[in-house]
Amino acid sequence: MAFIDMLHIEKSFGSVAVLQDVSLSMDRGEVVSIIGPSGSGKSTFLRCLGQLETIQKGTIRIDGAILVDTPANANEAIYASKEEQQQLLLNMGMVFQSFNLFPHMTVLENIMVAPRMVKGMKEVDILPIAQSLLEKVGLWNKRDVYPSTLSGGQKQRVAIARALAMKPKIMLFDEPTSALDPEFTSEVLRTIKELAEENMTMIIVTHEMAFAREVADRVIFMADGKIQEEGAPEDVFGNPQNPRTQSFLNSMLRV
Repeated sequence: MAFIDMLHIEKSFGSVAVLQDVSLSMDRGEVVSIIGPSGSGKSTFLRCLGQLETIQKGTIRIDGAILVDTPANANEAIYASKEEQQQLLLNMGMVFQSFNLFPHMTVLENIMVAPRMVKGMKEVDILPIAQSLLEKVGLWNKRDVYPSTLSGGQKQRVAIARALAMKPKIMLFDEPTSALDPEFTSEVLRTIKELAEENMTMIIVTHEMAFAREVADRVIFMADGKIQEEGAPEDVFGNPQNPRTQSFLNSMLRV
């Protein structure tokens, strides 16, 4: 059984079908990059897994536990109980385009708040974890400053450390560098690459083609609410079969 199953997902906003029979199965420790044009459904697909959007039809299963399922002949998907949803959500960390740090808290406080509030951990137990994570992203020396004093790249690395503080089994990244100046992009991508080397299960929606090619075990190209092509990075980037993929990559990789 796959570690993550998202099967036959259908999602609409009003009369607009955003996801049309989209399926993805992943093994533990796998890294999947999702690429595609704006409006293709990439971020919505990720948000459905992170429980930020609900689906109309399909199945989502994480490590054998069902988040949502659509019984045979049913007209709509049925979600697990709120308690079961919350337990599954604790397995996931999500990093957005915007950093979503608490501006009234220091960097260290931003890291420590979720384990204390959600897991009921004591500060004496959280502190070593927070220190280790901030050292991991190269920002322990910034622990006592407020987010307003940080660069965009530093804020995003704090956001990654904050997500990791909950010890998730899965990390979801939604265009983590799109709001950054080019000079700060590399430090965030380096942090994500280190997570990949540590076998963290990750789904990364990204417009950074070179990064997707380097870090992913599998690349998915989405357009028009559907998966148009998927495969190993060398195949999707080196020899794309779908005309939509070819056109997109030509536009993205054109010098």
